[in-house]
Amino acid sequence: MSESPDTRSLVSASSQANLMEIDAIDDKEFDIPQVDTPPTLESILNEPEDEDEPFILEDTCLLNTENIDAHSCETSSLASSDSGDRAHLKRRRKAVETNATVHGSVLKHSVLKGISAQIVSAADKVDAGLPTAITVSNVIAVGTSHGLALVFGKYQNQALRLCLGTTATGAEYGAVSALSINHDCTRLLCGFAKGQITMWDLANGKLLRTITDAHPPGTAILHIKFTDLPTLAVCNDSGGSVFELSFRRVMGMRTCESRCLFSGSKGEVCCVEPLHSGPELKDHPITHYCLLAMASLTKILVIGLKPSLKVWMTFPYGKTDPASVPQLAWQFVAVQKAVNPILAFCRGDTVHFLLVKKDESGTVHVIKQRQLQLSCDLISLTWLNSRTLVLMDSGEKLHVYDRPSQEELETLDLSDVQLVYNSSHFKSLATGGNVSQALALVGEKACYQSVCSYGGQIVYLGTKSVHVMTLRNWRERVDHLLKQEKFIEALSLAWSFHEGTAKAVLGLFGDPVKRKGVVADKMVEILFQYVERSLKKCPEQGKIQVLEQHFQDMVPVVVDYCLLLQRT
Repeated sequence: MSESPDTRSLVSASSQANLMEIDAIDDKEFDIPQVDTPPTLESILNEPEDEDEPFILEDTCLLNTENIDAHSCETSSLASSDSGDRAHLKRRRKAVETNATVHGSVLKHSVLKGISAQIVSAADKVDAGLPTAITVSNVIAVGTSHGLALVFGKYQNQALRLCLGTTATGAEYGAVSALSINHDCTRLLCGFAKGQITMWDLANGKLLRTITDAHPPGTAILHIKFTDLPTLAVCNDSGGSVFELSFRRVMGMRTCESRCLFSGSKGEVCCVEPLHSGPELKDHPITHYCLLAMASLTKILVIGLKPSLKVWMTFPYGKTDPASVPQLAWQFVAVQKAVNPILAFCRGDTVHFLLVKKDESGTVHVIKQRQLQLSCDLISLTWLNSRTLVLMDSGEKLHVYDRPSQEELETLDLSDVQLVYNSSHFKSLATGGNVSQALALVGEKACYQSVCSYGGQIVYLGTKSVHVMTLRNWRERVDHLLKQEKFIEALSLAWSFHEGTAKAVLGLFGDPVKRKGVVADKMVEILFQYVERSLKKCPEQGKIQVLEQHFQDMVPVVVDYCLLLQRT
């Protein structure tokens, strides 16, 4: 814990009451022992009770939910310049949000205007149809209702690189209902509303495979996903079945062998998600099993495709709304000094977390973690990084959560995006609507193919535009508040960066000394701006009490932060 002025411990207690004359106190008076990392109420309440299914938290330094210190809200000065006895001062304080942690604007919302304009233009000029699906890697691919896949450059250069397929093929296959790019961005898989699958070479736009017999006819492709193995993919159709696709090249002929992993007759699967690992984790012991998570209408299943097919675990949802959309998302997370994958899943308003790890004896454990309870029905679940989740509710509002502390950091309204929904594919309208009533009901709010993440960014597909959500770095979050002239909030947020208690932090040094030095410089800059702005807005006429109040609101804040930063 950082050192603070002797009156700092009084702020939270006195903010709700009339201030009285008080004597300075310190920890020695109460015989409080020094500890390196104090336990939080949250960590105490959530200590494991069952040794067979332990409750594992992330680093305790990220779990402190009491992030407001005396210095993170507006405070009075420690002493006036003409008084040598600070113990008998009556302190006056402006009523501010003393109990609210300041996170600022965590997400930055950008519109890919180049790609958006070309999608609209393609619909008008070449009859490409409306956008139906999107996937992102080093390029961005957008599927259309007339069977085309448009491949664009990413972000800076948003030029159209490839237009894959023809409208004639689209008339035969139907709309593009699912897309997937492999790990090295050389292949694109397209699934169609009438059940066909095509594979394309992204280097030259060449059609490599047309697959028509991978699953039962008359069912739409709901999901198509590459695994980390270059010759292995999985698909999920509107019959609720899941198939493994193995790509081979024999005697110069490209082939595809299909194997049923799950039959829809046993309970329809409506979402699949293979575990992907980056290059730095390719040798992780869990990745060798090629894990696949599947969400049916009643439960979650985790299976291993390698070295042989094996069901690792099943997890029933319990009682849920039949219209709620199941969600799955994998992420590698550092837990107890080891990096292991966590599966986040939900159906409705509760997000569950399962940690998968391999012990020294080679035994694989799937361990239930603390669940996240919300008060809204979720239709999208995405990891932004190992600590930050972005959830979308059925009202198209984004909720940004810090997973270790389960604290909501921000909400954003995305209703203006006009998100693309996959309802027609879940109802299999292109093949006569031969799906169960339960699957059709889930499909009403399904937007699986309109939300994807890659490299710490989340992309959302609208009917006429493509949107990107990224984390703001720490300076951008502070500057965003300064632009609104919220100086007190900006100082509070900057101090949380200084002390290492902020959430969803991006762009700061891991070394505490370097971090504090950089943030302290920024805080001094903010204090100068605050003083300059306060002097400019100083009342020029009126009662003396108004002038006194103006400076009593400003001066204590500046003095306290200068003392905390030891900058005078």
